[in-house]
This record gives sequence, C-alpha cells and structure tokens, in this order.
Amino acid sequence: MDSNFQGERSRPRYWYRWMLVIPFIWQAALAPAVNDIAARPFGLPFPMFWQMAGIVLASIVIGLVFFMDRRAGVEDEEAAFLEQTSASTGDAQ
Repeated sequence: MDSNFQGERSRPRYWYRWMLVIPFIWQAALAPAVNDIAARPFGLPFPMFWQMAGIVLASIVIGLVFFMDRRAGVEDEEAAFLEQTSASTGDAQ
C-alpha cells in the first residue's frame, strides 16, 4: 500500500494564492475603520488616500502571486491542459 493518500496525481498546493484575500480585506473590511480619520495625506481625505493605497497594494499582491505561479510551473500545467482539451474536442489551432 502506498503511503501517499492523495494518489499519484496529487495536485500541488498553491498556499500563496491566499494572499489574494489581502486586498479584499483592505478594501471591504477595513474601510469603516478609516472613515473617521481626519488626517489629510497629500491634501486628500484619508479614505480616498486609503482606497488609492489599496489599489497599489492589490497590484503588488497580484503581481507577486503571478510571479510565484510562474515559478511553480503553472504556465506549463495550463499549456498541457489546453493541449489535452483541444485534442479531445478536435480543435486545431
């Protein structure tokens, strides 16, 4: 009996994709907490600055996850999947 409980074709775990939750928490969960802050960075109301900083944070997180996906070989996995599905449906590209 094999000690691998998930079988031979177990999928790798991409734990780092959970980082994509950070921008959601930044924008949705923390927005009520920053509504009453009176600071005005760069002359902007703080909630507006918070939203703009959230856009920058989201871009960084998405780029980081993309880089980690590429390092994990996800592009090769996707290419193999597309090749297999196009061969099974008879599509020629």
